[in-house]
Amino acid sequence: MKRFFTLIAGILLVSSGAFAQDKWTNVITNGNMEGEDFSCFKSQEVATPGDERDVKDPRVVEDSKKPGNHCIIIRARSAAEAEKESLDRYDTQFFVISNGSAEITAGKDIRIILKIRAEKNGRIGTQAHSAPGSFLDYNTFGEFDVTTEWKKYTLPASGKYTIAEGHATATMTTLALDLTTSTEENIFYFDEIKMEVRDHQEDQPQEGGGWFNFLPEGSLTNMEMVLPCYDENTPTLVTNFNAREGAIATKGVKNENHKANLVEDPVRGKVLTLQSIGYNAKHEVKTQVEVKDEEGNPVLDEEGNPTYTEEISYVDIFIRENGDTVKKNDGSLGVEDWATQFFASCPHEFKPGDKMKVHFFYRADKAATVNTQIHHGPGAYAFYQMLGDLNFTEEWQEFDQEVQVNTSNDAHGTTLAFNCNVLKEVNNYYFDFVEFSADMSDVTIDDRTLEKADIIAPVPAANEEVNIKIDMTDMIKTLKIDDLTGFLNENTMKVLMKEVIEPEDPEDDPEIKEKLSGDMQATTGVYINNIGSYIEEEDGIVLTFPEEGIEGNTVTLNVFNLTGKVESGESINTIICFVKDGWFYTMYLTLITLEEYEAALGVTEIKAQPKKGIIYDLTGRKVTKATKGLYIKDGKKFFIK
Repeated sequence: MKRFFTLIAGILLVSSGAFAQDKWTNVITNGNMEGEDFSCFKSQEVATPGDERDVKDPRVVEDSKKPGNHCIIIRARSAAEAEKESLDRYDTQFFVISNGSAEITAGKDIRIILKIRAEKNGRIGTQAHSAPGSFLDYNTFGEFDVTTEWKKYTLPASGKYTIAEGHATATMTTLALDLTTSTEENIFYFDEIKMEVRDHQEDQPQEGGGWFNFLPEGSLTNMEMVLPCYDENTPTLVTNFNAREGAIATKGVKNENHKANLVEDPVRGKVLTLQSIGYNAKHEVKTQVEVKDEEGNPVLDEEGNPTYTEEISYVDIFIRENGDTVKKNDGSLGVEDWATQFFASCPHEFKPGDKMKVHFFYRADKAATVNTQIHHGPGAYAFYQMLGDLNFTEEWQEFDQEVQVNTSNDAHGTTLAFNCNVLKEVNNYYFDFVEFSADMSDVTIDDRTLEKADIIAPVPAANEEVNIKIDMTDMIKTLKIDDLTGFLNENTMKVLMKEVIEPEDPEDDPEIKEKLSGDMQATTGVYINNIGSYIEEEDGIVLTFPEEGIEGNTVTLNVFNLTGKVESGESINTIICFVKDGWFYTMYLTLITLEEYEAALGVTEIKAQPKKGIIYDLTGRKVTKATKGLYIKDGKKFFIK
């Protein structure tokens, strides 16, 4: 089970990244293909053998994989069909054209976001045009592969393209997608298209700029978290999406928050849903009441037993569309706006002044207003009107905004709450989430850690090494790693960095700021000093996961004490984060002396091995034959010309 745990308080990813003030402007009309205006799209294809090949209006069809959803279809012909014609990669093209609502000129950033699938796996190239068919620049946004399943693409893959001064693309209006990169016939489908432009923004440092999306699979994301709920000291295990569907649930069972339901929508595929309640009838309640005289004494019958009379009262009942009868616990009148709620949660705690980015689609069976709140956790109210009021209709609408958290009561929150009982009628509400992001500069190690492990390892004497075996099965499962050796050979590891700031007053303790290093190879190794901080120079303790020590799901951690030492009774603490798709598997590594390690764990077979006569490069890896460069032997550096 994946959980988000509270690890070490106060460890932040420190950065100087600034929040971008200039927003992207979408210059595409009707990118979801559900309206009638297709002026932003053209195609160059031979739709049926024998047709003319020229620039024409696109063909919009109903998606066979999602009935009710419309998309553009384009056919790329085969070499055999083209016969003697030159079948260039631009034989078949799809054109995405700006509507002119924002300039695409030198100094602007531009990106294209769209969904694509094909009948066969294929590859697509890109060009910049001044108008459909008027070539300006080749391979502008690179090439990319497409598959037979719908997938969202951002072009270029880096996230944006900046138009250079004097470059041909300074006058572009059109992105041209080259669809004939193969000699085989293929059918391509396009949907949900945006071309976005903004004033140029400098790239932010990796850990300090941009956004971190806590929903890697959108509405299908299903990670478990421990969040504060009802009061900030009571953790509750929840998933990303939860719901509360009325005060009392089916058959009178109290309805606590539960995981939101997934259903298949004809337009958007799998979406989240919940059902509200409303006044439907009054229920007659008969109660036996003891009869009393004017003085309050029971009126007795001939046999001396108390007598009773029947009184009738009424309480509201509420009936859901599926026929389940529900009512409020106390039987009182009124159904609050928040009697039915939808919750979207993430592990990050947003504070007043923080930014969040929220992107989702929404609709309902009946038109209704829904208001929004921010909660500590699902059901633990913090503040109101987080995203304002949403006016649901029977058609899908899109919400895509950057929002600043402003709460007058200084409340923090992890959860967006949607009050779905403003309309006092039975209604079904639907949500399709794409993004719930925090500003990267505010994201902590805790926020991004899917799982943690505590590792204790020994440190030998100077110029000696020890090895311990570590089972990585949990990490492989958590990060969904297919090839452990390949993963550790890539830049997929970060190590704790400590910045020591000496105080002006010598009597004060120094301030220590903690962040993470850049990406590194685990099989290459890293250096840390005697306070557990990553260092770039060849000094201190070398930590390596050598490739030759990888056996199945087990790795060897090699600890080489290059020059330093660990005093008895002391320890060195550091953090190693293995990274995949932005998420961490975090190892909290404690290094103690070899003797204390053996005594604590009852280990006797681990023996320190001298490094005498063995040559190492500056990463701490063994070298079988030294060539030109700087090396280490017996704890001393030497240089070969």
